[in-house]
Amino acid sequence: MALRGAAAAEELVFYVNGRKIIEKNADPEQMLLSYLRKRLCLTGTKYGCGGGGCGACTVMISTYEPASKKIRHYSANACLLPICSLYGAAVTTVEGIGSTKTRIHPVQERLAKCHGSQCGFCTPGMVMSIYTLLRNHPEPTSEQMIAALSGNLCRCTGYRPILDACKTFCKESICCQRKANGKCCLDQEDDLFDKEEKVSTSLFSTDEFQPLDPTQELIFPPELMRMAENQPKRTLIFRGERVTWISPVSLDELLDLKATHPEAPLVVGNTSVGPDMKFRGVFHPVLIAPARIPDLNVLKYTNDGLTVGAACSLSLVKDILTNAIAEFPEEKTRVFCAVLQQLRTLGGEQIRNVASFGGNIISRKSTSDLNPVLAASNCMLNLASRGQKRQIPLRDIFADRIGNNTITPEEILVSIHIPYSRRGEYVSAFRQAPRRENALPITNAGMRVLFEEGMDIIKDLSIFYGGAVSTTLCAKQTCWTLTGRHWNEQMLDEACRLVLKEIALPGSADGENVDYKKTLMVSFFYRFFLEVSQSLKTMDPCHYPGIPEEYGSVLQDFKTRMPQSIQIYQASDFILTCFDVEPSQSPQDPVGRPIMHQSGIKHATGEAVYIDDLPSVDGELFLAAVTSSRAHAKIVSIDTSEALKGAGVFDVITAHDVPAANEFYFSDDPEIIFARNEVICVGQIVCAVVADSDVHAKQAAAKVKIEYEMLEPVILTIEEAIKHHSFFEPKRKLEQGNVDVAFETVDNIIEGEICIGGQKHFYMETQSILAVPKGEDKEMDLYVSTQHPAIIQEMVAASLGVPANRIMCHVKRVGGAFGGKILRTGLLASVAAVAANKSSRAVRLILSREDDMVITGGRHPFMAKYKVGFMNDGRITAVDAKYYVNGGCTPDESVLV
Repeated sequence: MALRGAAAAEELVFYVNGRKIIEKNADPEQMLLSYLRKRLCLTGTKYGCGGGGCGACTVMISTYEPASKKIRHYSANACLLPICSLYGAAVTTVEGIGSTKTRIHPVQERLAKCHGSQCGFCTPGMVMSIYTLLRNHPEPTSEQMIAALSGNLCRCTGYRPILDACKTFCKESICCQRKANGKCCLDQEDDLFDKEEKVSTSLFSTDEFQPLDPTQELIFPPELMRMAENQPKRTLIFRGERVTWISPVSLDELLDLKATHPEAPLVVGNTSVGPDMKFRGVFHPVLIAPARIPDLNVLKYTNDGLTVGAACSLSLVKDILTNAIAEFPEEKTRVFCAVLQQLRTLGGEQIRNVASFGGNIISRKSTSDLNPVLAASNCMLNLASRGQKRQIPLRDIFADRIGNNTITPEEILVSIHIPYSRRGEYVSAFRQAPRRENALPITNAGMRVLFEEGMDIIKDLSIFYGGAVSTTLCAKQTCWTLTGRHWNEQMLDEACRLVLKEIALPGSADGENVDYKKTLMVSFFYRFFLEVSQSLKTMDPCHYPGIPEEYGSVLQDFKTRMPQSIQIYQASDFILTCFDVEPSQSPQDPVGRPIMHQSGIKHATGEAVYIDDLPSVDGELFLAAVTSSRAHAKIVSIDTSEALKGAGVFDVITAHDVPAANEFYFSDDPEIIFARNEVICVGQIVCAVVADSDVHAKQAAAKVKIEYEMLEPVILTIEEAIKHHSFFEPKRKLEQGNVDVAFETVDNIIEGEICIGGQKHFYMETQSILAVPKGEDKEMDLYVSTQHPAIIQEMVAASLGVPANRIMCHVKRVGGAFGGKILRTGLLASVAAVAANKSSRAVRLILSREDDMVITGGRHPFMAKYKVGFMNDGRITAVDAKYYVNGGCTPDESVLV
């Protein structure tokens, strides 16, 4: 690879928790998360989803900017950060801020003592998000605290105690102060509670918290400051096993690289390229990292707007627009306000800190919240290729509705020009998602209208929708038709009709999602109509009536506030602090005492050990499951030849390697370890690959080729099962008296049915097993994340054909389960045990999030049909209720439920 003026970097230099790291063979495919956990044995940073969605792997990244001579601290998801992007950076993990061996940090202490952990798996990520905020803002506002945690999920604790801990750092009062004396309405001096009930609301004492002292934090390594200031910038090249990483320092060099490697993607935050490579099997032999190029980090105000470099992070753009809105008159900043509206909820804090402004645009994903509003606002893209520069409207890249090839593979998006709004111009952005933050939109929109001067006649109109189909859509015909019309209710009616006619949505199985999206599209325009109508009234109250007062709430923005909460529990005595109990009460008596979780401090310091945190066993192998892609099919052949050629591959395990039982019977239908002749569902394990690393195992598993012969479709729905009398046995029945006779004597009968959809198990720690053979008589130690170690022991013993007493099942703690770590875990433990038995080596099986979701299934859909007979005086005298569970291919825990 010939590069002008480039010198290959021999070493990757960065710091972790104050310790200098020199990596001479940096692999561009290795993420920081795996490096911390496997190479440095810093297991406090957890693997949760692997895609930047849960925050369990949050760390703090610190960099030094020589131009401003400032140190920047920001939170990031370690699962998405390539180690090659960390040249000259300092990484701080949960172990680096405090531990039980030295001194715990106030964040760790308060989260634990405020009862902010239960399973504890998400806690280190919570700690690091809060810690990073405090490094930047030692006295944060409640809004800043909530924003800092927007990228962190918790599945079992609930957010009340976590936010209680956060409130102790906030500078403003966290009390509602609604009482006349300025105290909280929940103050116990009030008569809110009956004092005879002896209840308490205090769960912790702030008096025992150590103060936050910013002077005691780790300093930014002086060596990295000297490197940034004194070393001349040079191109960095890191070559891995399959991928080459190139980080140029000038625009000309970048353009040369792109001309040589037109298909190579540009990687800044890795929030788009990373998930594509990890989850969708996309492979790029060359990755180009342009984040150090000044032209791509430009910030420039011009006469007609603001130009922002394509490599600027979303967080930086958010701050830039916030400052601009405060500085410029309102009339000029309406576009800025609309873009900022979307940036507030786009992803979580960790994603916004690394994701680039240009990357969000150029990916042209239908779920982009920015593209609709930027396209509607006439934003311009500044493009460059070798020997050429040009500017195009952003809307042009969506001109043919499928995301056309307006931008050639050799071109680079250098910057984006966001125009000032003009007099008589109004811009709005909308989105609806399953939750407000850190969730992809169901539908979003950007809308702009420009009126004839001093009038309400539409001069120019732009309506763009996203999330509806495969790319951003423009309602071009609707806009043309409405141009020249007055802004009134007749225009509104026609606009809604035209939009629904022009934007055709692909159908779904039941049509409900399509109807919902259509409703959202119309409601977005309706709100835009109300917003503009109100603005016209503000401009000229005499000519424009505005909107009715009762519609005013529609225009109010949803503001995230720190929730006010309380937990009430019985206390030994009604007193203001629950730590004072009756003197006669034994210290061992927990009643009335809010006792901290026994592992709370270890959760917060990352010292709590989960299955994948266990140290490597000598000769340990890693297992990756190969699952069915068909729901009901005959297995014609399994070709493992390519998989066995893979680097580090040890063996492929199939049903033929199971020493004894390959099936378990918990009802009349079996639970199957490995599919043998046919598959009965998507996600059923067909075989498994064992290799010397999890990466090699997953790469080899992807090369296993399975040929299927499709069988006739089977019953899929509860209604079909009822019609064909297809049920798992035994049926459960409770009966008292003669129901048929009882219904003949009642005065009234009510009948109906209730349907509840299924739910996916989403625990923070995925299914995790470590199987360690003991060397004789098939004895084995199993370290398992399970709720039912006894049944795991039985299932593994049956699969190996040994007495249960030869299988020792260890369970220290479980990182969430919700019923999902019983029978499914038993099958996976048997897979690992069979592999360990065949190889005579320890085998570690840690499911990726996507494999976990497809293999383990979830809570099944339910249907209840009821018939109730009652008399005129209200007495119920007859009840007939039938309760159906769609067990799918296996009853799993449905019988228990």
